[in-house]
Amino acid sequence: MRKTVGTLQRLLIGATLVGAAALAPLPAGAPTEPAAASVLARDACGPILKKWNGTRWRCSFVDNFNGRQLDRDKWGVQESQRSRFSTGMTCYMDSPKNIKVRQGKLRLITLKRSWLLCGAYKAFITRFTGGMIGTKGHFSQTYGRFEIRAKFPPTKEGGLHGGFWMYPIEKTYGQWPESGEMDVAEWWSYTPHVVLSALHYDGRTKAEDSSKRCRTRTPARFHRYSVLWRPTMMRFYIDGRECFRRAWEPDAPQKRPQPFDHPFSMILNMGVTEYTRDAKITNKTEFPSAFVVDYAKAWR
Repeated sequence: MRKTVGTLQRLLIGATLVGAAALAPLPAGAPTEPAAASVLARDACGPILKKWNGTRWRCSFVDNFNGRQLDRDKWGVQESQRSRFSTGMTCYMDSPKNIKVRQGKLRLITLKRSWLLCGAYKAFITRFTGGMIGTKGHFSQTYGRFEIRAKFPPTKEGGLHGGFWMYPIEKTYGQWPESGEMDVAEWWSYTPHVVLSALHYDGRTKAEDSSKRCRTRTPARFHRYSVLWRPTMMRFYIDGRECFRRAWEPDAPQKRPQPFDHPFSMILNMGVTEYTRDAKITNKTEFPSAFVVDYAKAWR
């Protein structure tokens, strides 16, 4: 996910199955995740899932967004006015207009409003606010399985951008991208059927470290987006079907599993892009627009 304003050092915060027919075609025999161990065996995350070796995943984080407001014991909220962090032309706000929890769903909402000066140092002028939350300071983990069930806005107009990504707690190997970043489900409204999976690190090759094969015909319906993070391989899934895998190769002096060998937090956001390129905001871009999340979970 492209970072355009401020410094990452001050970043404050870092699905029930849907039919396989909703996905764009993948090669015959595309790998799927193991099924739940038993419909009768459950933990805090729901039905207990099996690993590839037959052992069971252990739930380490879950938020079903069942309350009336965001659980601040699990999530921090990004505030661009204070942190100087943004993406595109989005001023992230800690506001109920941008972040809502109701009826068991989280809604991260991007709005168009009157012009505002976002931030103090390295401030920028924009008309767009959005919502971003993350688990930094509340939850982080090295390796495991991470998943959300979510849907994106029902639009094909350019200008909207958001999704589910992961970022390291500490800059163990240096500034971005040297310490790594995982984009589990990154979405742009100008290519709404692509829900991009990607890795960012020193030595990244765009063609090999991201996959436009991660896509769905129905992005405005709920789907499960997940990543299986292991020391030597990342596997990305939509509704349990693998759409991308990568055994990354960092530049020297790093060696795999670096830089993906230290704790990462989970981040969810919804905002806008910049005014340039194919993804630009237009007078047809729809506001307000919401990224709706049913749950966020992690397993060890």
